[in-house]
Amino acid sequence: MKKDIATFLAILLIAVLYTQFNEISYKLGFAELKMSAILENSEKMKVKCDAYAYGYFDEIKIQNKFQKCINDYEKEGYTLVSRVDA
Repeated sequence: MKKDIATFLAILLIAVLYTQFNEISYKLGFAELKMSAILENSEKMKVKCDAYAYGYFDEIKIQNKFQKCINDYEKEGYTLVSRVDA
């Protein structure tokens, strides 16, 4: 009986931690960064630039790499169709 109760409590604790993982991690200083951009050229060919980071990271460095990807494609004649920053 005690083993069943302990197992149930362990499963309950794991379920609560799993559902609250992002919230708990943000409180501990972790962060999540997602950026995505779709570019298109005159021939309707599409390319995608992505940036994703989770944990402790240098946000400015990641944003600079993401912007460099966009700038490189714009130099080749692509235009920005959509951009999502989250």
